[in-house]
Amino acid sequence: MPNIHPLLVHLPIALLTISFLFDALGLLTKKQELERTAWWTLLAGTIGLAATVVSGLLAEKTVSIADFAREHFETHEQIAFIVASIYSVLLLWRIAGGTSLPKQKEWLFVGLSLAGVILIWTGAWYGGELVYRFGVGVQK
Repeated sequence: MPNIHPLLVHLPIALLTISFLFDALGLLTKKQELERTAWWTLLAGTIGLAATVVSGLLAEKTVSIADFAREHFETHEQIAFIVASIYSVLLLWRIAGGTSLPKQKEWLFVGLSLAGVILIWTGAWYGGELVYRFGVGVQK
């Protein structure tokens, strides 16, 4: 099976970042349309994130990782698991609230989403380093 991880990673990065931005803007402007859009991008982004994590685990078995790149790889993987945990909690929290931002805890929700965005971009940086600096997954 081909390594599809590089094809999938961009979708959750973009959608979850947009979800955070729309929730923050919706909270500031009190526009329901932004909050609804944030919900749908959270849902699609979290589904895409699950597919990305699974494809990353499968890709790990098909690529060789040099010892000097192993620490970067482990960090990338650990961040991915943390991000998946954060967004799973956020998605379930949102579902429990009828897909709306949780009342009285909107800023906590948006703060956790921001933490998730920071981590997802950090994990993406490590992933990029693995490919472009260490050549992981690149045919030679």
